[in-house]
Amino acid sequence: MEPKEESSQNILGCPSETSLAGRASVCEGCPGQMLCQSQGLVDPDQEYIDIRMKPIKHKILVLSGKGGVGKSTVAALLSQTLARKHKVGVVDLDICGPSMSKLMGVESQEIINTQYGWKPLSSNHNGIKVMSVASMLQSKESSVIFRGPRKTGLIKRFLKDTFWGQLDYLICDTPPGTSDEHLTVVKILKSTNPDGAVIVTTPQQVALATIRKEINFCRKMRLPIIGLLENMSSFVCPCCEEVNEIFSSGGVEKLADEYGIAFLGTLPFDPRFTRCCEEGSNPVELFPDSPSIQKLANLISQIERRIDTP
Repeated sequence: MEPKEESSQNILGCPSETSLAGRASVCEGCPGQMLCQSQGLVDPDQEYIDIRMKPIKHKILVLSGKGGVGKSTVAALLSQTLARKHKVGVVDLDICGPSMSKLMGVESQEIINTQYGWKPLSSNHNGIKVMSVASMLQSKESSVIFRGPRKTGLIKRFLKDTFWGQLDYLICDTPPGTSDEHLTVVKILKSTNPDGAVIVTTPQQVALATIRKEINFCRKMRLPIIGLLENMSSFVCPCCEEVNEIFSSGGVEKLADEYGIAFLGTLPFDPRFTRCCEEGSNPVELFPDSPSIQKLANLISQIERRIDTP
């Protein structure tokens, strides 16, 4: 008797783990349709990736619907805050626009290949481990011009060939939008039970419109959403540290309520952090009394509570 084939009409969620990956009716319009079709069902690297990821307790993706909302800065701040009490690693998955090496102050370091795999860069921000394509380039001016398959291959190597060791948190800084990078990392991490995504946005309507797409992407890929974070709706006065509104807020919280997602809060823009980013220094240590750092502490508490950190 011939085995019964799966019907594409019966597939409701993302079929990336089935024989209909890239071919089901729900795949129409998905940016990763061709990627799923080309990768097939069995990934020979998955077993090795699972071994690398097993000693890492929590894996969090930082997403945004568009560029310019401060996603990478938020990813860096989350890492720096968590590193005060935990062992933390950061992987920069924005292959064509890497910035984590600069933010973590490891630009001068080179990635070394050892018998155990690639050795991550070590930041002086409480020993955060960092992997970024920026540290593989010949110069700071070199551009990364990769097509989808090469991006996918490099992301897999960051997770499979890097000797991360035991970590409490691995923060994945992703490019804006939904692209091959997102599809690759979500599919790779699915068997290791990632904790979910923190979605960063600013309160403008143009940014909020893209967040709806990001939420739908996460739900289609069955990636848990830890919560939404409203960034840069206010700023911290460098003289008196008073927080002043730049944009009207509340839109992100309403959007979170609409989708039944946790609203993690607002993060004010502190101009002093800009200098820290340029210098690769740690604002969490330099400006512990900043209202932004205090908001970060509350944000971390919410994330830890939602992912049930012991």
